[in-house]
Amino acid sequence: MKNENLDLFIIDNSLDEREFRNYVGKVLYDNGYRDISIDDACLRTEDKIDDNDLKTKKNKKKYTVQTYLNTNIAEKHIEETLEDMKKEKVDKGIIISNMYVTKKIIEIANDNNIMIVDREFLERLMKNS
Repeated sequence: MKNENLDLFIIDNSLDEREFRNYVGKVLYDNGYRDISIDDACLRTEDKIDDNDLKTKKNKKKYTVQTYLNTNIAEKHIEETLEDMKKEKVDKGIIISNMYVTKKIIEIANDNNIMIVDREFLERLMKNS
């Protein structure tokens, strides 16, 4: 089993949401994102509603990052990210999932200045880590 496939197997089957968020933070850092901070709301998993998981910067742009473990990304996730972008006054949003995402969702996200990192894109990022 390739290392990337092993990492995805571990993500899919062994990590909880907090561990996935922390892993994503490391992958983002390894790919040039800096000043990564964790939103305190993430520490309360039961009542986490509409809050970003991470904040980060790259090339002088600020990002809010939502992470979703074993969750299919839907339009409601894009709406939540847009709310966080306004609240945090950031330049761009990123939604990261270990699942595949439909082309329609990617198009809606792109139209709203949100980058989608789906399973395939996450695998490419992990190769750079």
